[in-house]
Amino acid sequence: MTDQELQKRIDLLMERFDEVNSFFIAKIATQIKKIGELSQSSINRLVIMAEMNSDIAEINSRLARATQIATRDLFSIYDKALKDTYTDQRFARVLSQQPLSSDARARLQHYAQTVSLQTAGTMQNLSNTTAVSETYRQTVDKAVLAVSSGLGDYRSATRQAVRDLGYNGMQVYYESGYHRRLDTALRQNIVDGANQIAQNGSILMGEELGFDAYEISAHARSAPDHEPVQGRVFLKAEFEKMQAGQPFQDVDGRQYEGFRRPIGEWNCMHIVMSFSTQHSIRRYTDAQLAQWAADNKKGCEIDGKHYTIYQAAQLMRQIETEVRRQKDAANAARIAGDTELRRQCQVRINALGRKYSQVVNASGLKSRKERMQVEGFRMVKVQSSK
Repeated sequence: MTDQELQKRIDLLMERFDEVNSFFIAKIATQIKKIGELSQSSINRLVIMAEMNSDIAEINSRLARATQIATRDLFSIYDKALKDTYTDQRFARVLSQQPLSSDARARLQHYAQTVSLQTAGTMQNLSNTTAVSETYRQTVDKAVLAVSSGLGDYRSATRQAVRDLGYNGMQVYYESGYHRRLDTALRQNIVDGANQIAQNGSILMGEELGFDAYEISAHARSAPDHEPVQGRVFLKAEFEKMQAGQPFQDVDGRQYEGFRRPIGEWNCMHIVMSFSTQHSIRRYTDAQLAQWAADNKKGCEIDGKHYTIYQAAQLMRQIETEVRRQKDAANAARIAGDTELRRQCQVRINALGRKYSQVVNASGLKSRKERMQVEGFRMVKVQSSK
């Protein structure tokens, strides 16, 4: 399963949570609009609380259902990741002569199941620690205060609350006080699990077969710290030096300075695969790696500034995320009846869209506009600021 195939399957899995997030935003925004139509004398907190509790129960029910369905998809993705390990070309020649024992296969299957269950459990915990009720209450309290205080411009008084509701969406809150969007936390968790199975499944197989080295995966547009070592082969002792940040060398005698970020950690997209210096065939040629590095370094120019292709790709991902957040905020504004906030969001969305096209044209990277789609978003016409 390639990185592109993995991301596509995860995108489909995440659609269910995007639907719940849109429902979450719509329910609270609808309540804000209803409160804004009340007068000081007609505010009834008991009625509002009853409606809020009903909405929270339905949001949590949908979130639980999405998590349950996503768990089944998760097991399918991880099962494919394990099967890909068996067919990897690094093992093909040896396995044809020395098949894995039934005990080794059982250990591999048990490991994959363990990671699957751990990831599913984390997914469940993330869903359970999503502060649906607290976000709802805080937003509604601001709206009630705006009406009961007799503020003349209710929309202006609640605008920031509506903007925050859409922009932040469902949030996961950690004991440390740190919080992040649920979709971001879930996606990273799922990717980490798939990489764990691919990497550690390979290492377990390599140990069983007596492999003596590791090969690091490679891809175009690599981060600069890991680009020199991607696609290279390292004896196990040298790899341990690399992971510890010490100077090290590959099997061909190339010398490298240590680097701070370990392979496979801190949002690294590389994985390590077992390799036999006697039997395995490298997946990436020197010529291919050199071409990727040259293309990356050549880069492109955006607004008078040089970007590597890696940096351009990172910029695209940032824009895609920001557009989705602005569209969520625009949805909240539309439902809450705040036409000015909706217009502000659209102006921002338009500007981001122009920037995105500029990056795509300059870098030659594939446009991924489907990553900027948000359920229920409706564009409005606004005057261009250009």
